[in-house]
Amino acid sequence: MPDDPYVPPVDVPIDFDWKTIETKQLVLNAVSSVLNESGDTVASFLPAGTYDIVTGKGSSLTVKAETQSVQTKAGNNNFVRVYFPSKNRFATVMYEDLFPYKGDMDMNDVVFGLNIEYNLTNQLLVNSVKITIQPRAIGSSYETIGIAANFSYRFPIDIIDYVLYNNGPNVSSLFSINRGNKGYTPEMYNYLSQVVPLTGDYREYFNNEKDLFLNVRNIDAFTTSEEFSTLIYFKSSSLVYYSNFTFLDATNTSKINLDLFTVFKYRGKEVHFKDQLPTERFDPYLFVETRPLTNFSTIDNWVWAIISDKSIRHPREFVKIYKAYPDFKLWAESSGNTNLNWYSNSVIDSLYTAGNFSYIN
Repeated sequence: MPDDPYVPPVDVPIDFDWKTIETKQLVLNAVSSVLNESGDTVASFLPAGTYDIVTGKGSSLTVKAETQSVQTKAGNNNFVRVYFPSKNRFATVMYEDLFPYKGDMDMNDVVFGLNIEYNLTNQLLVNSVKITIQPRAIGSSYETIGIAANFSYRFPIDIIDYVLYNNGPNVSSLFSINRGNKGYTPEMYNYLSQVVPLTGDYREYFNNEKDLFLNVRNIDAFTTSEEFSTLIYFKSSSLVYYSNFTFLDATNTSKINLDLFTVFKYRGKEVHFKDQLPTERFDPYLFVETRPLTNFSTIDNWVWAIISDKSIRHPREFVKIYKAYPDFKLWAESSGNTNLNWYSNSVIDSLYTAGNFSYIN
């Protein structure tokens, strides 16, 4: 008798895109700021106009009219800015390192908090993007790990003027950049998209030089880490309206997409969110193991990268994310249509609890 057919532990619909964030369109009739359901600022001093705001799925936004004008001269601190997930708050990004193989599903090989700040001109053009990383955990055995941002378009682009780092640039040997008159260049030898390294060796931002696994086992002492930021300035001749940027979205549109990816061991081993495009430095032989798919998902639609717009605890080492968060399974199996707040129901003993990064759970 033949063996029973394989039944995946999480029966994910094959067309599920794994998105936990969405774009909400707002039409403002006057200078306004935008708040989320927690009262945190998502955008500040936006002039009248139409905006596509990236936020967590199922969240609500409130418009607050401002009585003051936006910044027009020195001394006025009313800057036009849009934040993800919100001002001074962090989303949670989790990666698996066993790509192109499925892995153990604990989603804690690289974990960090993420804040993105779009700085706009009064004409609503994005003149810079600030990306802040809050290192939280490493459950990977790789000694060399890097994180980068990729700006892509349906055609080759050249929009970045220079890059500034608040801590370095302590850029890893994984990436090659040059020093210019005003700052640093994007990564060299990319001609279709523009890659900005965000880290040196990711391990160097943790205050622990002896342990391989950091903040994934509750029996170990908590390891503190250093936040770091990367400020990306765009060429004045190539500024783009805020609503012409997307985040972790399709790359075949008329908009510029921002993607975050992690590199393990060597430059070609990039791990992306589902449906994001690899860069030119990606090792295409890795897709041999995922064929016929080349969209960073498995044949049963599992992924190697997950984001939550909330600051949530990650699973302990070797604990599958759907065991730590039982509603995660329901969310994934419904194509993300139910249990949007899957992180609200957790098995606390299955989560990392020896330290705290301003978690909501």
